[in-house]
Amino acid sequence: MSFDISGGLNIGLTIQHQSIDDLGNIDRPLAINTNYSFSYGTGANQINQLYAARRTLTDGANETLNLHDSGTLLDAYGNAIAMDAIKMLVVKNNSADADLLLFGGNSADIPICSNATDQIIIKPGCMFSWANLSAAGLDITTNKNLRIAHNGTGTSTMAVDIVVGGI
Repeated sequence: MSFDISGGLNIGLTIQHQSIDDLGNIDRPLAINTNYSFSYGTGANQINQLYAARRTLTDGANETLNLHDSGTLLDAYGNAIAMDAIKMLVVKNNSADADLLLFGGNSADIPICSNATDQIIIKPGCMFSWANLSAAGLDITTNKNLRIAHNGTGTSTMAVDIVVGGI
């Protein structure tokens, strides 16, 4: 059986900033758009493994996902995922009232943050996205864990969408 993966990660920001006075309006539009396209493979702008799941955390709970060791996580077809490098990460907090804490578990966390104890706080309804679509991606053979944690406030359970693409 063969597999194919293709897609894109699109991030856009559009703002219309106006100064309104008696003599007229001054507009300052701002647009920043980034579109990452990828296909199947192991080179630049390519991934050959994809983990996509909705995880559920109870109030105050945390979970560590090992993205490197085969058998820990499965793809959509039941195949074991064993990434050596990641190229994209998208995490969405679906809670209406609780913060999601990303990273900060220990020295084996994937090295997106500078220090092992650094956390990214994802507010309710918000998301975090990261990409490195170079040929090498971000090596995770040693630092291989993605830690997610419910901050212990708000709703008793939290749904978290996670998408990781790598090689």
